[in-house]
Amino acid sequence: MSMTIKIDYSEHFEKVVGAQIDKIADEALKRTIVEADSICQREAPVRTGTLRRSIGTSHPRMGTVCLTCGVEYWFFNQYGTSKMDANPFVTRTAKEVIGDNLIETNINDMLVKEGITR
Repeated sequence: MSMTIKIDYSEHFEKVVGAQIDKIADEALKRTIVEADSICQREAPVRTGTLRRSIGTSHPRMGTVCLTCGVEYWFFNQYGTSKMDANPFVTRTAKEVIGDNLIETNINDMLVKEGITR
């Protein structure tokens, strides 16, 4: 399971923020993925609880944060099979992350924390 989020910045933003942009974006992305992890666990179907417990995050390098699922059958829950209806918990998670503007909120919070905006 993976979710890709691309963030574009205007030239003006990059000039104002300067070298701190990577630090700010990385921290905002980490916060967003942690929130997405919680949402995804809440949205995941529960039969034995194994699927929910297998959802987590990893941060392999600067600028990369991954929402992970440790069981392969997440795919069958998300998309369904001929014997089972789909339960698109990953899609619901993505819609909530986007709909609640979590990325923008976390970037704004980091800008305030760094004293760049108020």
